[in-house]
Amino acid sequence: MSSIIRVRPTKIELIRLRRRLALARKVHRILRERLTILVNEFFARLREAYRIRREMEPELRKAYTYAIAAYSFYGERLVGYYRSTLRKGMRGIAGTENIMGVKTYAVEIIEPETTETGAARDLDEFRRIAVNTIKLLIKLGEADEACINLGKEIKRTKRKVNALEYMLIPQLLRTIRYLRMKFEEREREEKARLKKVKSMLEKRRS
Repeated sequence: MSSIIRVRPTKIELIRLRRRLALARKVHRILRERLTILVNEFFARLREAYRIRREMEPELRKAYTYAIAAYSFYGERLVGYYRSTLRKGMRGIAGTENIMGVKTYAVEIIEPETTETGAARDLDEFRRIAVNTIKLLIKLGEADEACINLGKEIKRTKRKVNALEYMLIPQLLRTIRYLRMKFEEREREEKARLKKVKSMLEKRRS
C-alpha cells in the first residue's frame, strides 16, 4: 500500500492536492492513450517486418543462385560488371521518421535509371533481383529499427503509467482522505468544545 504525502493539514494544502490529483489523472489518461497508439504502431511495424522477411527469403535464394551461376560462368568478368553497375547503382538518402514522438531511421531509395546492361540476360536478371533484395533489406532494417525504438518507448511510457496509477494517484487519494478526516475531527472537537462552553455559560446564568 502507498503511504501518504507529508503535508501541513490546512485547507490550502487540500486544494493543492486536489489540483495535483486532477492533473495526475489527466496526464495518466493521456499517457494511456499514447501507450495504446504506440502498441498498435509497434504491432503494425512488426507485421510489416514479418511480411518483408517472408518476401525477402525467396529473393535471397534467387540472388545467391544467380550469383553462383554468373560467377561460375563469367568468372572475373562479374567483378567488372559490379564495378560498372556501381556508378549507376542504387542510392539511399538517410533521414529520420517521427512516430508519436519516437524518432527512427528512414531511408529514401533512389533506384538506378536502368537495370539492363545489354551484356547478358542472366546478368540483367541477377542485377534486377539484387536491386530488389537490397530494397527489401533496407525496408526490413527500417521496420526492425522502428520496432526496437517503439519497444523502448513503450517500456518508458508503461513505467510512467504504472508510477501514476499505482504510486502517485493512490498517494494523493490517501493524503486527501487523511486531510478530510483531520478536518472532520477538528470540526467534531470544535462542536464538542462549543457545546461544553454553552453548557457552562447556561449554568452560570442559572
